[in-house]
Amino acid sequence: MANAQKVMTLADTAQLIAKVHKNAAQGVRFSYDSTKGEYGNIAAYFTAHTDGKIYGVKFPKYTYSNTPTGVKTRDNANLTIEISTNDKAGRDDYAALPAFRVWDVNATIGDDGVPHVTAIDGIDTRFSRDGTNGDVYVMTCPGYYKLEATSTHNEFLYSDTQYDGYTPMPGVLLPDGSKRPCLLFAKYAASLDSQQRPLSVSGKEIDREFGSQNRAIDYAAKKGKGYAGRCAGDNFYIQLMLMIKYAAKNSDVLGGCWGYNSQTAVTTAETGVKRVIIATTHAGSFEVGSTVNVGTDRERGNAGNYSSARARTILSKTAIDANNTALNLDGDAITTTTACFVSSMPWKTGATDKLLGIDGRPTTANATRQPVRLQGIELFNGIYETDADLIANSVKDSDDAGRVELYRVFDITKASKTSTANYTKIGEFPARTKAIDNSWRYAEDFTLSNGVLISTGIGATSATGLCDGVYANPLASQGLRQVRRFGNLWDGAACGVFAVVLTSDLAYRWWNLGGRLSALGRTKA
Repeated sequence: MANAQKVMTLADTAQLIAKVHKNAAQGVRFSYDSTKGEYGNIAAYFTAHTDGKIYGVKFPKYTYSNTPTGVKTRDNANLTIEISTNDKAGRDDYAALPAFRVWDVNATIGDDGVPHVTAIDGIDTRFSRDGTNGDVYVMTCPGYYKLEATSTHNEFLYSDTQYDGYTPMPGVLLPDGSKRPCLLFAKYAASLDSQQRPLSVSGKEIDREFGSQNRAIDYAAKKGKGYAGRCAGDNFYIQLMLMIKYAAKNSDVLGGCWGYNSQTAVTTAETGVKRVIIATTHAGSFEVGSTVNVGTDRERGNAGNYSSARARTILSKTAIDANNTALNLDGDAITTTTACFVSSMPWKTGATDKLLGIDGRPTTANATRQPVRLQGIELFNGIYETDADLIANSVKDSDDAGRVELYRVFDITKASKTSTANYTKIGEFPARTKAIDNSWRYAEDFTLSNGVLISTGIGATSATGLCDGVYANPLASQGLRQVRRFGNLWDGAACGVFAVVLTSDLAYRWWNLGGRLSALGRTKA
């Protein structure tokens, strides 16, 4: 212990310097503890590699200017980011910065919510993204943020160091107030194993059975008390990174699969083939690398939609003749008839694995038909993702007035499928009248409450304000509702990082709803 007197002795100083050097040495590089089967110095690593810089972005409030474009401030002022594709790595000034650096890892989450990193991509040979070594997460440092507001502007500040007035990112603090050694974000939307436990692995169909608030609670719990469906911490990180890195609130700077409602008839019947033949005039409507069903029912939610083939990847296209083109598919051989249709479906997980950078999408063309990657996290595969720790409550106040309240539970082990009794009310979405009930309304701005950005205003457009929509119907239907994020295959410009749909009951599931694991379900209020 150092001398408690006001004047430190030389021995005290030497002791403190030695301690600092020792801690720094422990964090120089990640160190694997073979006896525990995990990396044992994650916290020390991030402590040793902080640089204390502050990255800011300033946006005008909607009442001052409705532009969605911001200005980078502080240490963010001169940083540039360009999206990458499968063929080109864009410039990325953020990739090596301590506050933004990310690693793909395999990890488990303890019942207490503490993460245990078992493998790191590029550092050891144990890492796998196909599930053979467990779930795949994106790891980054515990971060801290501050929102400074004036009458005309909002400025977000972000750092790897907690300065006065800075709040730990949602999820940094465990329920007892201690800090997680790192933040982990599921790299992929969720598939399910044979025991209906959610996974974050590459190359899988995103499972529609996990696509409700109820299932997010039940199925994640099968993995342990530390696991959850997607949570507020996952959302806020994605929203903040978009704003900080791109000085934008419009997700269009990256892209996203919400303009991909492609469906066409099979033109030639075949047996025992790994392809499906369609009219050449429609072949351009299907993306190589994307996922399709083949079946006799046009409705994607029915089993007949995939009576011939389900969730197949288009590997390539082959011209058969002037009028017909084959979509070459992965998987086993299939049989098709001219009663079948080919339907675009949400992309499988791992669709962005070949990107030559951290952020981007597979190709430069057709931005609204592809998933994207932001901070290494694959997003916007063509499904809505349902929150596990939020519940909306639709309330009808009169024949011409309704509203939607928002509630958050901070410890996922206290989450409910029927009640908000253990939840904290954190705000409300803009009120609705009968004239605008049951419709998309574009959000103008936001409030920040308990780690959640809540949309405000209804008068913006797809190119102003938050550039994303809120869909609600409190006059038509009341009760507890799911909070759905992002967007599906064809909901278009209303979709994005700020988009919210608030119309489905807590158990509702459909083909266009999915989920995602969260390592941040157990947090301090």
